[in-house]
Amino acid sequence: MNPAMDLEARRMPAKVAACKFDALESQAIFRVMLDTASQPGLILDLPRRIVDRIPSSLALLVVLADVETRVHVVDTPTSVWAEAVTSATGARPAHVNEADLIAVPADARDQFTSIFTLAHPGTAFSPESAARLMIGVHDIRSHGASASVGVQLLVRGPGVDGERVLCIDGLTEADVAAWCTTNSRFPAGIDVWFTTDDGRIVAIPRSSRLDIVATWPTQERN
Repeated sequence: MNPAMDLEARRMPAKVAACKFDALESQAIFRVMLDTASQPGLILDLPRRIVDRIPSSLALLVVLADVETRVHVVDTPTSVWAEAVTSATGARPAHVNEADLIAVPADARDQFTSIFTLAHPGTAFSPESAARLMIGVHDIRSHGASASVGVQLLVRGPGVDGERVLCIDGLTEADVAAWCTTNSRFPAGIDVWFTTDDGRIVAIPRSSRLDIVATWPTQERN
């Protein structure tokens, strides 16, 4: 076993434990998911005790996963969690186009466009079969006044009083185009939660309408 794999194997029990929430933690995460989904573009926070031990995108996936759920967790050299998630929840690992729940860390940004394209959107007759995505990004802001990276979006639709402006650092125009194409046949489409490392969460369900206000190059991060 190479040193990196050996280190990850020794970390695995702690990661599995981190994926197991008590009832109050699960309720807190689920409440944030519901509140953000019902008010697209509204940014809320996960409790600090949760994001201190597990990436925010995984926290959302874990609270929904069970033995009947197919999950796809994207691992990268700096974010290796797929085995821990399936061990802790009993969920079944699946290819991205077959998964019910998909979690993607911010450092897998180069895969965002393909995941928006490949995620299963359900059908008009069974929209409930669509995938739900939890995507890590570098930053989320409720307006773009001080932003100079990423994509600034105008969000309209059910749950939004008029419109909301949302700036997401980590998305590109191509990502948004792929996402909107997948959601172009409502009620089929994917529901997406964006998360940051410090626990900020925003949801954009399939019923939302998006327009790009502005785009900036996304900064490279180590």
